[in-house]
Amino acid sequence: MIKNFLFTNYNLEKKSIFKLNLRFKNSLFLNFLTAIIFLLWISNIHAHHTGSSDNPNTTTRFIDPFTGKREQPANYFVLSQDYYKGTNENSNLYTTTAFVEVPFADGKFAINGSIPWTYFQQKDRSDAARIGKPYLGGKWLPLGDFERDYFIVVNGAVGFPSGPDTDRFTGGNYYSGQGFLTLGYIWNDWSFVTKAGGVVPLSKAQPSNLQDNDGIPYWLRPASASPQEQRYELKKATVLQGYVTYYWKPTISTFAGILYRTPYQGVDLDRETKETIPRIFREATVGISYNFSEKYNVVLAYRYPFYRESTHRLYDAAWTVAFSMEWGNESNEEEDDKKINENITQPISTQDSSID
Repeated sequence: MIKNFLFTNYNLEKKSIFKLNLRFKNSLFLNFLTAIIFLLWISNIHAHHTGSSDNPNTTTRFIDPFTGKREQPANYFVLSQDYYKGTNENSNLYTTTAFVEVPFADGKFAINGSIPWTYFQQKDRSDAARIGKPYLGGKWLPLGDFERDYFIVVNGAVGFPSGPDTDRFTGGNYYSGQGFLTLGYIWNDWSFVTKAGGVVPLSKAQPSNLQDNDGIPYWLRPASASPQEQRYELKKATVLQGYVTYYWKPTISTFAGILYRTPYQGVDLDRETKETIPRIFREATVGISYNFSEKYNVVLAYRYPFYRESTHRLYDAAWTVAFSMEWGNESNEEEDDKKINENITQPISTQDSSID
């Protein structure tokens, strides 16, 4: 009996240690990214001076509080962390998204890409983590001038299929497209931004359960073995968004915004519950933005959905923390090169005058 007791305790302790290790591995990625951000900040903050109010129309004047991304084309990287509390699947979601953008043609155009990673903290089942749908997009600044008090930006992106393995990927096994027209305006210490656009499915959803289709690509499967009708119907979604930002200082600002989307469930419309769920989704956000240099920014936003029905609520509330890092400044580099050339030529002219 003593041996059985010890053996049972050993198994229980082994299982508990395994669960702790699993949770540690799931959170290790986020801790690692946090450490990278801290090291970047420590190693680079001394090399940049704080933002100046002499040129308020820099790219950091227009930062989307919902995502932390620059509205105008810029050479930058964004790492954002979204926390969705109390989703309709009895889970909390932690989504980490990496986004990078590279401009060209004097900043009039830009290409960008993003990929999310979501950790599902689930109530009645084990936790899980998935890689989300990757996006590749572009941006166009028709006016081509960053020194105006207003701007117009046209941007779009293509989302690629996440793949059939739902144990590794999420986001939908289909192509989707995003397109938005953004208008911005600066008035004294205020900035105003409005967006209009949406998300459109570009292909049909393909089988996304390897257990059902045995891993055979859908184009190689015979017609008699076609999968059953999917539960989710792909519907284009219209998105309208606006936010107002007030700058207390050149480096600190607060903002408030609202987001409108229809249908309520976005692109993936649930066939089983679509008659009971409202088509309109509205969300308000408030937060603060801090530019601790001309190239670095941190955004903290709180998001609150207006629809509070407990049965089909998307989530109770959400938090967004985004760190953005901009690099490269051609104008500054040209000025530095000019100063270096002046310093090199100055002693030579002095020496020549002394000889004469």
